[in-house]
Amino acid sequence: MPVPRPRSRPAEPVTSGERAQRAARRVVRDTRSWVDHGSRPGPQRLWLNVAAALTFALVAQHAPGFLPAACVGLFLILGSAVVRPRHLVRDAALIGVIVLVTLALSGEQFWSLLPVTGVSLGAVLLGWMQRRERDAADSGLVDASTADSVLIDLRNEMLIRSAGPRLPHGWCFDTDLRPAYGDSFSGDFLVTQQPRPDGLEVVLVDVSGNGYQAGARALLLAGAMGALLDAVPSRNLLASANQHVVRLGSELGTEEAFATAVHVSVDLAEGGFAVTGAGHPPAAHYHAGSGRWEVLDGEQGPALGVLPDASYPVIIGRLERGDALMLYTDGLVESRRLDVGRGIDRLVGRADPLIARGVEGVAAHITGAIRTEEGDDRALVIIRRN
Repeated sequence: MPVPRPRSRPAEPVTSGERAQRAARRVVRDTRSWVDHGSRPGPQRLWLNVAAALTFALVAQHAPGFLPAACVGLFLILGSAVVRPRHLVRDAALIGVIVLVTLALSGEQFWSLLPVTGVSLGAVLLGWMQRRERDAADSGLVDASTADSVLIDLRNEMLIRSAGPRLPHGWCFDTDLRPAYGDSFSGDFLVTQQPRPDGLEVVLVDVSGNGYQAGARALLLAGAMGALLDAVPSRNLLASANQHVVRLGSELGTEEAFATAVHVSVDLAEGGFAVTGAGHPPAAHYHAGSGRWEVLDGEQGPALGVLPDASYPVIIGRLERGDALMLYTDGLVESRRLDVGRGIDRLVGRADPLIARGVEGVAAHITGAIRTEEGDDRALVIIRRN
């Protein structure tokens, strides 16, 4: 007997007022997207700054009464709301050069550049203050001074948690964490633990987002990871962490509170290891006997906080004498101009000669040699058996 299909309800007519509201929301969304993209360093913002500076130069030269020289500060004041002070200084230098050339061509005295310089420095200071206050408001902090205090505590806590463990003779542990834009804290963090003298647990996590919000979530998740390492079996760590991140996202009322992670358990007596991934770039295993790298790109589970009842498969391996295991975040292997596959090939290519020679501080050498976008956190961990 055929099952009757439910009747579809006729669509309600859309009034002109609703159309206007939808159009306004679309314009606001597109504008925010353009501003967010434009605030990042790159060709788009460079050409935007050049166009703005040249426009000012042309108007100042041909119609000086219409646009006084000090109005160059308007470009900086507008940009200060979205651009980090570090990049705002570069923009100010670019516009200042254009203005200086314009004054020279128009026969104006160079001392007339002093008002421009004053306004520019004021705009940089204003941008720095606005940025702090906006980040503090986004993270739920009371004011910028509170944000600074939390930032210092966060940085100190992260440094303590990411400190390398004291491994027995024959093992080496090296790490390098570099926050985006040279900030004092990072959304990438590391938690290590030695539940027994011949055991090592390492968790490398990349929290979504940046700024104070990502830093606060990273601190909360780092504390949870440390507690879970004590409370649950190693094989269940990421599943338990996933449930925690799902609850955290529900409590915070945000769908973007997710994180990728890789968890490694190492038997320091026999060299055996188990890797579990949650939407994270795959670990890489260096085989000293063959001098080759093996990317452990087997099956993974989803990122933490995406699915409530996710499962996380385990990849088993063994570190022989001279072997190394490398963990990293996507900031080292992915950019707008480089896909993950090519980025991993580049990373292992940089690491290969350094690992083979047993260079000390190898993680910092590798991270420093790889040029990636500074708008993303970067973290590298190397576990080596000598």
